[in-house]
Amino acid sequence: MFELIDVEDLKTLSIIIDGELIGENKPFTSLITDSRKAKKNSVFLALQGEDFDGHNFCESAIHSGSIAYISNKKINNHDGIVVQDTYIALLKLAKFQQEKVKPKTLAITGSNGKTTVKEMMAFIFKDQQNIVTTNKNDNNQFGVPFTVLRLKNNTKYLVFECGARKIGDFDLISEYLYFDVVAITNVNNSHIGIFKNQQNIIKTKIKLLDGLVDHGSVINGAFENLNSPTQFMKNDQGYKVTTHANSDSSEKPLKEEFLCRATADHTPGRYRLLIKKIDRDSSQSMEMQGIGTFGAVHNCHNALIAAVAATELGKGFSDSIAQICKYVSPLRDRFFIEKMGKHLLIDDTYNANPSSFSSAINDLSNNSAYPKNKLLVIGDMLELGEFSREEHLRILKESLKVPGLKAVFIEGSRFKKALFELGHNHEEEKIFVIDSQESFPIELISQFLYEETTILVKGSRGMKMERIISLFVENFS
Repeated sequence: MFELIDVEDLKTLSIIIDGELIGENKPFTSLITDSRKAKKNSVFLALQGEDFDGHNFCESAIHSGSIAYISNKKINNHDGIVVQDTYIALLKLAKFQQEKVKPKTLAITGSNGKTTVKEMMAFIFKDQQNIVTTNKNDNNQFGVPFTVLRLKNNTKYLVFECGARKIGDFDLISEYLYFDVVAITNVNNSHIGIFKNQQNIIKTKIKLLDGLVDHGSVINGAFENLNSPTQFMKNDQGYKVTTHANSDSSEKPLKEEFLCRATADHTPGRYRLLIKKIDRDSSQSMEMQGIGTFGAVHNCHNALIAAVAATELGKGFSDSIAQICKYVSPLRDRFFIEKMGKHLLIDDTYNANPSSFSSAINDLSNNSAYPKNKLLVIGDMLELGEFSREEHLRILKESLKVPGLKAVFIEGSRFKKALFELGHNHEEEKIFVIDSQESFPIELISQFLYEETTILVKGSRGMKMERIISLFVENFS
């Protein structure tokens, strides 16, 4: 349910969305998009997605209390507003709301890390009540305008994620909404089976830059050269983030550069940071140190992006870094570390792609704070298209190189094929296949857990690996 600012009757609503008012001009109090949440004096907006069509529920919403509908066709005997496209109507309402409130707006995109950066931003601004952020993972083409419609008159900051599922997902969003800052966390081959190639992924992500305001800025954690986004940023010497000004030319001139080196602290998930800010205008640099609890080492990159984004929105750089070093991740399925009896359980079940898998495996291999014995439970990576075979084989080989590895349990047809291709290998004896049709092999796994062990559970969302986390907790806590 959304409360629109300074829109209290159907006539005003129809003008904003360029629709035709059918019937009486009635007052209303809220806008809904789910007919099951219809209430008195609400207006139902019928949206259409790949798996649903809200137009089929207009009458149901009205019977449940809505006084009118917004649809692409007239419904006899009911008041409503007819538009050509209800999604465009949603974007026009979001645009109206954003322009009424005028919050400082940050849009976050990237293949990984969007939700983590958003959560970190919410933490940095936690002492202020006037910030609106994306709810959970509501970051698709509908979730973005939904987030904007949650704005209140006193909202000062708007922070939302933009998750693309296909080419062109950001075209209309960048046309109707504005951004003071756009942050690109990284780009890899996540969902490449849908996008077909990395060029399409890059083109889709940077489309958001079309929505930048004059004198807005870009935070780049993805590309070696933002103006020629073909080579991805390397982190051999640590993590690098650059900021760029939006200019009248096609170029986005470099403003500042930030470097971050992270070393593991004595506690799993904690890292000691050395952060350097390089001012290109004055050829000066500023260094800061701190210790943050970020889970995996790659989240140090996300932490730097969040601190830089907060600075671009008006926070002091020193204050932003100091605040982010107090952050402790609340996200249970994104490299969430918890004690399980004498063992350490890492829940990274939200999603998986080759880049995030390699990062997690690298963290296990090089972080001395973890118990030395390792056990991996890994599920298939989905939506990799033609790259699926080689990437599953590569990740399986990387997994077998983890120091202190006791066993790798694999689930899914893609990893099973990779195991077959691995061929004769003396380390192959450490690999066990989980059959989803059979009971989870508790007794077999328990044979590897006599000593203190680090356990990583990871796989794509569609593999539902969170059920394995529950089984570990139930049986070994």
